[in-house]
Amino acid sequence: MTTVPSSREDQPNIWMCLLPALLAWAWLVVKASKMWTAMPDLSFGWLVPILCGFLLWEVWENQPPFVCRWGWRSGLMTFLGLGLFFIFQVYVAAIGVKPAGLAGLGMATMILVIGNLHYVYGPRRWLEMFFPFAFLLIALPVPSVIQTGITTTLQHYVAAVTVEILAIWGIPAQLGGNIIFLSTGPVGIDEACSGIRSLQSAMMATLFIGYLSLKGFWMRSFLLGAGVAVAVLGNLMRVFFLSYQGHHYGLEAIDTHHDSAGWSILIFTVAGVAFVAWALSQLQRRLNLLSREEL
Repeated sequence: MTTVPSSREDQPNIWMCLLPALLAWAWLVVKASKMWTAMPDLSFGWLVPILCGFLLWEVWENQPPFVCRWGWRSGLMTFLGLGLFFIFQVYVAAIGVKPAGLAGLGMATMILVIGNLHYVYGPRRWLEMFFPFAFLLIALPVPSVIQTGITTTLQHYVAAVTVEILAIWGIPAQLGGNIIFLSTGPVGIDEACSGIRSLQSAMMATLFIGYLSLKGFWMRSFLLGAGVAVAVLGNLMRVFFLSYQGHHYGLEAIDTHHDSAGWSILIFTVAGVAFVAWALSQLQRRLNLLSREEL
């Protein structure tokens, strides 16, 4: 079959071909919006569909030629996606919108999207259009069994490293699980102080910025790793600052500075991610110039 080039006249046909993916994606947004309303930690999710739309608009002009032809890959993925979508939709309807059910619905949606993109763009070019759809996954809640493990690990790590830093500063502190025992009293590292919120926000920012400003898997992966590192470092600074205040001015000082410290670290994380992204874009530009000069 001859490949049909994309043009303005063909846009209605493209939208019709992509209709299954768009409908499944929109239904996932509707279900996820209930979690965004119920869970303050996921309130940023309302912004993510807008960012997805912007990403799709960015790649739309340079989309691959479309073929709209069935193959065994597109048929298998579409059939599997529809089946899983039906199963998890029944599950969600039965028990309500919960993280586990929503995660399953998200997985089914992405499989269906992959099958649809395989059909529209072919097995070799579908990946170029997949990221704007998949970016929505960053706004879905992590299933409790996974989030609990991550949060517990982060809590213990943050508490242990903070105790070591306090010792370097000459402040006596002892570690008990995820609790830091100061001379003025215990300082608990709760879920918010574990850094899970800033970590998820940093991942969202790095994925979005990296997709727009960087080319290549390794550059984008480095930015993602750097964003995670900046988020973890910022949270360590926050816990250390609050523990320092608690040691010198009493535990009441922690409550006084808790919110302002959180906002300060958020600004630090955003600035750090922006700086790393700028530095990587400059490095990539210079590497491209050097490669052109060699040619």
